[in-house]
Amino acid sequence: MLFPIDDLLDETACYELLLSVLHPKGLRCPQDHELPADQAPHDRHRAPVVDYRCRACGKVFNVFTNTPLQGVRFSPARLVMILRGFCQGVTTLHLAQELDLSRRHLMTFRHRVQGMALERFSPLSTARPRRRSRRDVSERR
Repeated sequence: MLFPIDDLLDETACYELLLSVLHPKGLRCPQDHELPADQAPHDRHRAPVVDYRCRACGKVFNVFTNTPLQGVRFSPARLVMILRGFCQGVTTLHLAQELDLSRRHLMTFRHRVQGMALERFSPLSTARPRRRSRRDVSERR
């Protein structure tokens, strides 16, 4: 996956990247109602990540709602930099020092992201042959 360096410094560009990756069909509420084009944000305290209130059901949601990244409190630029580091194989210690984050918190987040990646993209999850051990072999007498 390519991460354009120029766009990594712009919060709005990172937000748009996350929006396009997490919601390829467009942002929708948790009940799958479409977000009207003229919908104003409900809360802007974390701009550019804004919360919307669905007009149909009243639920409040944002770009991370009902996604694997739900509950993440990083800014879009910081989140994209973290994911970029994970994809490039940068060590957690180096990444934590570079971004001035807690190594323990970043390690927990890395394990969460790697677990999600294994669930969704592992080619071995369905076609893995079972290893046989001595216990599996029937004894011959």
